[in-house]
Amino acid sequence: MNIGEWIGKRALLHPDRPFVKEGDREWDNRIFENQVNRTANALADLGVTKGTCLVTLMCNSPTFLEVFFACAKLGGIIVPVNAALSLTELTHIVTDCAPRVLVYTTENRDKVDHLKTAVGGEVHYLVADSKAAPDDRPLASLTRGAAATVPRVSVDLPDPLMIMYTSGTTGAPKGAVLSHGNFLFGAIHSLHSYQLDANCRSLVVAPLFHIGALAASVIPVVYAGGALVLKSFDNPSDIITCIVQEKITFMFAVPVMYDMMAKAPRWPVADFSGVDFFIAGGAPMPVPLIHRYQKEKGVAFAQGYGMTETLRITALDLADADRKAGSIGKEVFHTAVRIVDDDNREVSPGATGELVVKGPTVFRGYWNNPAATDAAMKGGWFHTGDLGRRDAEGFLHLVGRKNDLIICAGENIYAAEVERAIEQHPQVAEAAVVGLPDAKRGEVPAAFVRLENGQAPAEAELLRFLDGKLAGFKRPRKMWFVEEFPRNRAGKIMKSDLKSAVPSHRG
Repeated sequence: MNIGEWIGKRALLHPDRPFVKEGDREWDNRIFENQVNRTANALADLGVTKGTCLVTLMCNSPTFLEVFFACAKLGGIIVPVNAALSLTELTHIVTDCAPRVLVYTTENRDKVDHLKTAVGGEVHYLVADSKAAPDDRPLASLTRGAAATVPRVSVDLPDPLMIMYTSGTTGAPKGAVLSHGNFLFGAIHSLHSYQLDANCRSLVVAPLFHIGALAASVIPVVYAGGALVLKSFDNPSDIITCIVQEKITFMFAVPVMYDMMAKAPRWPVADFSGVDFFIAGGAPMPVPLIHRYQKEKGVAFAQGYGMTETLRITALDLADADRKAGSIGKEVFHTAVRIVDDDNREVSPGATGELVVKGPTVFRGYWNNPAATDAAMKGGWFHTGDLGRRDAEGFLHLVGRKNDLIICAGENIYAAEVERAIEQHPQVAEAAVVGLPDAKRGEVPAAFVRLENGQAPAEAELLRFLDGKLAGFKRPRKMWFVEEFPRNRAGKIMKSDLKSAVPSHRG
C-alpha cells in the first residue's frame, strides 16, 4: 500500500475521526480523503503522472498536505522547496527537477515570476491560496470541479515519492530521492520507538518543506491514525497556549523553538501534563535545555538522529532520556549502523569514526547526480559525514562532522565534545566551538558561548570549570560571549559566520 492510500484506508476504517485542524477549521478522515482525490484528479488533468515532478513553494497548510498525498496517489514526485532560498538556489532546483506543476502561495509571487523567465519548458503555475494572481489559476478552482473518485494508478513502495534538496553548504543543492517505502519504514520506526497510536495529537510547527517535520510530526501520525494540528511559530506563548488547549501529546521542533518557548512569558504557568514527549531535530539539542524541560515541566525529549537521505537512524528510548541525555540512542529496528575509519574499516569499541548506515529508510540516490550517489554509497552503505562513537552500553554519541575536526599539534579535537563540556556549566545555555589558525599548532579550539538569562560568569571562571573535564589541549584558547548565534534555515549554528567574525588570531 503506497503512502497516498493511507488516507483512503483511514477514511474507510474511521471516517469521522479528525485528520487535521488549522485555526477554527477541521477536516475529518472522510472529508480529507475526498479533497485529496479531487486534488489528485485535477493534477492528473494537468499531466501529473507517475514519475513526474511537482514543486511547492508553500508554508504549512492543509492544502500542502492535500497536494502531498494527491501526488502520492498519482505516483508523482513532490518537491517541497523553501521559498526563503536565494533566486539562484531556487532556479537551480526547479531547473534540475523539471516539474510539470508548481504550486505556490502569493507571498512568493515575485520569486515565481523570476522562475517563469529563468526556467524553460511547459510548467503549470497554480496559486494555493485565495489571494489574487491574475496570471495563474487558483488550485481551488480546479479541485472544485474535479471528481472525488480514487485515482487508479499502480504505485508501489520502491517508487519515488519525494525529492528533498539538501542545503547545499558544500556546493549546489542535491536532490535526495525518497521512496514510499522509505517513509513507510520511517513511520514504523517512530511507532516502534515511541508507541504512537490513534490517540496522538501532533502539533506541526516546523516547516513541512524540511524533512524533519514531514518525517517526524506528520507521516508517522497519519500511519498511526492520530490527528494533526497546524500552527505557525509566530509567538512562543501562543504555541504554549495551543499545546494546552488542543491537548497536544507531542511536537517536533528545532532546538531554537524550544529555547524560545522556555523564555516566553507563559512558560511559568504552562501545564504540559498532557504531553507525552517532545522531539527535537535539525540541530543538536543543548543538554541543559533538555534537563530544564524535564525538571520544570516533566516533559521528556525523544532524542535521536537522522538525515534527509536516511530519515531516522537512531532513537533514545524515553526510559533513558534523562540518564543518557546527550546520546543519540541506538539504531532503530530495521537500520544497521557501523563506525568506520577513513579506509572503511570498523573501528575498535569506544573509538571515534564515521557513521555509515544501511536499511530500508536509506534514499534511492541523488536526482540526476550518479557521481554524488556513488560517493555517498561507498560499499553499499550511506556515509553520513558525521563522526561518532559507541559507549560501553551500546549507546551512540555524535562528536562532530568530519569537516568539523580540529587538529591541534597533531591531536584530534572534536568540537561537539568540547561544546558538551562547556554546556555542563549551569549558566551556559549553548556553546559552539571552532578551530582557529595558529602558527605553532596548526589550529586551536575557540568557543562562542550563549548564557542563560544574561548571566555573565567571567571567561576565566568558565575555563576553570573545564578542569578535569577535558584534556589540556582540548581547552578553548579563547572564549567569546554572544547574545544569539547565527543560524541557517534549519536552525543549525553557522560556524563559518562565527569564524569570519573573529579578529585575526596570532597564536
